[in-house]
Amino acid sequence: MIGNLDEKAVKEVLKKIIDNNDTIPYKAKAEIKTIIELENNPEKLLQECLLYMLSYKG
Repeated sequence: MIGNLDEKAVKEVLKKIIDNNDTIPYKAKAEIKTIIELENNPEKLLQECLLYMLSYKG
């Protein structure tokens, strides 16, 4: 149960960060949101988002 709450909390925070950042292009927002929906492990989720952002070329 605690792990599930952590997962939901991390996903909600990431979605808010993505939605409230006007410097992130629409395409990148959509792709990051897909990553957020597909990954269930909070640590792996953060890692995947960071790797995506570091490799994003527009």
